[in-house]
Amino acid sequence: MIIALCFSLTSCFEITERIKHNSDESGDYSLIVDFSKSWFRTRSAIWLEEVDGVSIPSEEDIKNKLANFRTQASKIEGISSVTTKYDFKTYIFTFKFKYSNLKALNAVLNSMNKENPITHFSESKESYFQRFASYPIPKNLVKNDDKKEDLEDAHITTIYTFDKEVSQFTNPNCKLSKSKQTVFLKQNIYSVLKNNTLMNNTIYFNP
Repeated sequence: MIIALCFSLTSCFEITERIKHNSDESGDYSLIVDFSKSWFRTRSAIWLEEVDGVSIPSEEDIKNKLANFRTQASKIEGISSVTTKYDFKTYIFTFKFKYSNLKALNAVLNSMNKENPITHFSESKESYFQRFASYPIPKNLVKNDDKKEDLEDAHITTIYTFDKEVSQFTNPNCKLSKSKQTVFLKQNIYSVLKNNTLMNNTIYFNP
């Protein structure tokens, strides 16, 4: 719901997905949606409850939807420590939880976008970790040239950390930390709208 809000506003924002994944398939997941660079525009849109004819949820609606997400995610087997945070001064929203396996992680992410359930993450415990990206992005946004500049200034960043060394990855836009245990990937929203697979990646590990 917060991600959908991003694409309705199409002002400057940042989405950061962070994962700390363990060899036993458990891990920590967080998603941060940050409107702080365009807080005034975001606040105005929420107060007006409409942008370009598109309905924008009120602060109370957002709080209720976050509470509902927390309740529903906590019911999924293998999910624990679910927290959501919101700051209506900086307009930063955070989702965090722990997962015991990738099946549980996929279930939570699919609960955010029930219309298009997919396998977001998979792995071979001995050799690789895969990310298949899917975001609820309205495709018609790229048809509006007035929004192109805003979308190019907005970004999605993924930061995946592992408890073993990474040997290589398939996405050429990735960067690897000095420790060889964290993989970074950043793309502008406009490019991802054009090609959702830009956020896909297969990460291989040293034996």
